[in-house]
Amino acid sequence: MNIAKLFSRKHDCPVKVIDPRRCARRLVRFSTTVAAKSGLADGVVTNISETGCDLRLVTSSFPRQSLSLKLRSQEALALTIYPYDGTAAFQITLAVIRWVRRKWAGVEFVKLSQEAKEKLQQLCRRQVILAVTG
Repeated sequence: MNIAKLFSRKHDCPVKVIDPRRCARRLVRFSTTVAAKSGLADGVVTNISETGCDLRLVTSSFPRQSLSLKLRSQEALALTIYPYDGTAAFQITLAVIRWVRRKWAGVEFVKLSQEAKEKLQQLCRRQVILAVTG
């Protein structure tokens, strides 16, 4: 979340400016396989929403292609996401890279099956319960 401090002259109190995303993102660490025109690679999804995710490339699935997959803005991808919580893997049929920083990319989900959409909604809406012991 992008927070900036702004001060009003009357009250001189900080105001939070929230990142204007369409959907709230959930912090996760899911394995993923990325398929692009230039090859295949393994990656990690570090946060996810119903409309996109942050993606980091980790290694290539095939040693000969380890340097061939480079993330480029506006490139089309297919993603298979493997949640760690027992939810079955699901595929994003078409995703588009919206920004790139080194091996990190912001990805927007463009096309996915109804089943994948439902799994994604369940993952994103699931609340994390914290237990406090004293």
